[in-house]
Parts: sequence; C-alpha cells; structure tokens
Amino acid sequence: MAGPGPEALDALRRAHAYLVERLLPHERAEETELYPALAEPLGSAEATATMSRTHAEIERLTARLATHLELADAAGRLEPNQVEDVLATLYGLNAVLQLHFVQEEENYFALASKEPQEGRPHERAR
Repeated sequence: MAGPGPEALDALRRAHAYLVERLLPHERAEETELYPALAEPLGSAEATATMSRTHAEIERLTARLATHLELADAAGRLEPNQVEDVLATLYGLNAVLQLHFVQEEENYFALASKEPQEGRPHERAR
C-alpha cells in the first residue's frame, strides 16, 4: 500500500506551520497575560484551569505532528504506517480546539454578564 502523496504532506506542513506560527503564540499569550488577569474577575485561577489544560493538549498534539513531519522528511515521504496516527492527531486537534473555543466563549460571556462592583474605577467615573 502506498502512502499519501506529496499534496497530503504539503497540507500537513501548512497545518503545522499555522499551529506553530499563529495559534501557539496566541495560546501562550493567553496563558501568561490573559489568564492571570482573569483570575480575580472569574473568582480564582481555577476558573481558567480547564482552558490551560487544553493549551497543554494543543501543544502536545502539535509536537506529535512535528514528529510525523520529521519522520516524513527523513524517509522522503509520509509512510503508510503513519497515516492512522496523523489522522488521529488531526481529529484530536479539531476536537480539542472546538472544546477550547467553547470554554473561552463561556468564560468571556460570564465576564460580560457580571454587574460592575461598587468601588471599581469605571463606576466612580459615572
């Protein structure tokens, strides 16, 4: 059985590049800048713990794709025995990203629906 063609490998490289160049920097910035700032308004750092865990899983799955790309580069192609795991990794990324986006929306909408508390600077200006 032949492995996937060069188009599939190119698509995998583009997906990995997007993850490394765009998505992971965004998620890392959330982790270091946004989540600490959200701890107080959301009630605790635990409120963002599940989102932090999805960040870790996104990182892990991205690294798994990188390993497959390294193996493909060494072999000159994506081997047929890699296909199942590459697909599982991509499906896993899709599921984790969908979950993560829903988690973010729920937390951000929770913030938007909170009434301003007395004594906050934006209230004193009114």
